[in-house]
Amino acid sequence: MNGLRAGRRGLCGPPASQGALLGCPRPQPPAAAPQTLLRHNHDRPAPASAAAAAPRAPFARSSDEVSQDEGLRHWLAAHGGHVHPALVITAATQCGSRGLVAAEDIGLAALESGSSSGLVVVPRHLHLNNGAAVAAVAPHLAAEQRRRAFEEQLGQLQQVACLLAVERSKGADSFWQPYIRTLPLEPPNPWLLHGAPLAAALDQAAEQGHAAAVAAAEAAEAAAALAAAEPPSALFDDWDEERDGWREESAAAAADGAAAAAAAAAAAATGRSSWGAAVAAARVRYGRLADEALEVLGGREAAALGVDREGLLWALGMVVSRSLGSGRSSGLLPYVDMANHDPRVRPPLMMLDHNDQVVFALTSIRDGELAPLAAGQELFINYGAEDMSPLKAWLKWGFVPEGGPAQ
Repeated sequence: MNGLRAGRRGLCGPPASQGALLGCPRPQPPAAAPQTLLRHNHDRPAPASAAAAAPRAPFARSSDEVSQDEGLRHWLAAHGGHVHPALVITAATQCGSRGLVAAEDIGLAALESGSSSGLVVVPRHLHLNNGAAVAAVAPHLAAEQRRRAFEEQLGQLQQVACLLAVERSKGADSFWQPYIRTLPLEPPNPWLLHGAPLAAALDQAAEQGHAAAVAAAEAAEAAAALAAAEPPSALFDDWDEERDGWREESAAAAADGAAAAAAAAAAAATGRSSWGAAVAAARVRYGRLADEALEVLGGREAAALGVDREGLLWALGMVVSRSLGSGRSSGLLPYVDMANHDPRVRPPLMMLDHNDQVVFALTSIRDGELAPLAAGQELFINYGAEDMSPLKAWLKWGFVPEGGPAQ
């Protein structure tokens, strides 16, 4: 969800986390959480009432934003999590899609202190992941064959989507309701769009995908030009001879850079015509994943659990665009997955708290350094889009991130 490059990963409908592009996305998800465990010495939060109290923001927030934010932070605090009191959920972001913004200054001293090393801390048991899905859904399947198929045949994506669909159908009775109510009514994935909304998304994606490719190509061309303008090294033994050779190599580098720029732009232009076909293919693929999951659940059990095809496709879109994790555990991280995307920051960290409990922690680190936040500045995460083509990123998150490969 990049001028800072934001990512759309908020509560609102389509646009990047809900369908918009390049200026902003909306995920998270994102970025894989590192497997290395770090010791995190954040203090236990104060009672839920104190930990959940956010300051009055220096920008307008809707009543829904305030209600959802307060409900989610109260729930996290009640179950061992922590949200810095100066952070709030709001659409007052660079991209206009909901994200995490500092309502008050969060200085370097606060970031360095043990109690604030994680601006958002989510215990592992609040990671709505595939392990939780197996534990919660499989026991409701009467036949042993179905339980085994749910655990062994379905992928992590399908398992988590099944759990999310089940919990969403419970409404206020769901343990996860404070989190689920913050999710957008419409996932950002273009393969869930049809008709005019899809046509508009394709037009916007083509334009921004082309812009991203051209920007990357221009960067390559500029690097080649810089190399060509660089003075020759004084270490050359034979100045004239080596200088001529250097000029030839520099000219070749510049020509290669220009060729790369032209090729990238051409690839972006020709690739635009295939994005519609890619949407259709993705729609078929995720439709089959939903059908397979419903077949494993069985008609009677699926109905009893409140799961239907429409609800499962919604859940698949949520998990595809917001999932965080690594290896054998991936899923949804409440509050953390509200953060928009910036390629210069890092993903959430997996840590040990002072009770040696595993937690996921998000803090403000940019370009490898702690980065204080002034009131109104946004807290980002990195979705890990560096090696992803614009098309794949768009299908996954509904936006085209800057800084990716020109493909």
